Amino acid sequence: MGAMSTTNGRARVLAVLGGERPDRLPLWLMRQAGRFLPEYRAVRADVPFLDLVRSRSLCTEVALQPLRRFDLDATIVFSDILVIPDALGAGLSFEKGDGPKIERPLVTDEAVEALAWDGVCDRLGYVYDAVKDLRAAAPDHALFGFGGSPWTLFCYLTQGQGGGEFASARAALWAHPERSRMVLDRLADAVAEHLVRQARAGADVVQVFDTWGGLLPAADYEAIAAPGLRRITKRLAAEGIPAVLYVRAGAHLVDVTRNLGFSALSVDSTVDLAHLHGIPTQGNLDNTRLLGGREAIAEGVARIGAALGGRRNHIVNLGHGVLPSTPPDAVSVLVDEVRRLG
Repeated sequence: MGAMSTTNGRARVLAVLGGERPDRLPLWLMRQAGRFLPEYRAVRADVPFLDLVRSRSLCTEVALQPLRRFDLDATIVFSDILVIPDALGAGLSFEKGDGPKIERPLVTDEAVEALAWDGVCDRLGYVYDAVKDLRAAAPDHALFGFGGSPWTLFCYLTQGQGGGEFASARAALWAHPERSRMVLDRLADAVAEHLVRQARAGADVVQVFDTWGGLLPAADYEAIAAPGLRRITKRLAAEGIPAVLYVRAGAHLVDVTRNLGFSALSVDSTVDLAHLHGIPTQGNLDNTRLLGGREAIAEGVARIGAALGGRRNHIVNLGHGVLPSTPPDAVSVLVDEVRRLG
């Protein structure tokens, strides 16, 4: 190990987001701090997930772990998209094998009003403290803050737990349109404030994770999810904060998402980068290639290079997070292949 120091990683990422040409393609990985690293598993062995998220010292430690192993250009604060529902008092818990659960889902108007909407970000100081500490510990890496999209948070808050196609959450849009719009608007304002505070604490760029955006057809995404995202980008633009939007399984939404005011789109492996040459992009590498050995990784990186056609307005990343079964050595191979690409 010992890869902690990087040269110009921060400048590379910001160059891409600012429409400039970096000296080489920057690289980082979604979920780079996580279960594929034995040192992360050692930390998690005795610490419940929410306790880890709320500990500024442990958040900094696990965020630095991948930087010690790999020559990456960016780091990301260790947190979770559901810290806002937690701060709202919705009753968040994580049960082993079952994912997140919301104790008080928003199934009535009274349930919506019972949440602590006022000052929600005042109760998330532990996130901003973790950003400050990570900024100090990794000054040469680009630092990403992040939050969940209003639509994705709505899915969890309305249905009460993750998984499946969120049929209950989607049905609520049609059965209770006024309530749904109010919740989406309030969540947009909370997410915007959360992102701004992370930037003020030291984040160079913020990323919005719309994990469940791909469940919506394009017309519904424009009508339901896009207004909240535009509220967020308007606030971020006023503060001069670069922002990236990631929509899982969102290839059919690119014509909508490219016009929402984000600095870049983070896309999965189903999106053809050649069709997005006019805007900065991120991602696109199939995360299962890291399980297939050097040849599979090299081929995936080469495809990205071919699609870019010599452009450098791209941040190399995965189309989804690092899988827990990923061998750490595979990430080292990926770093080598991306550096070879230039």
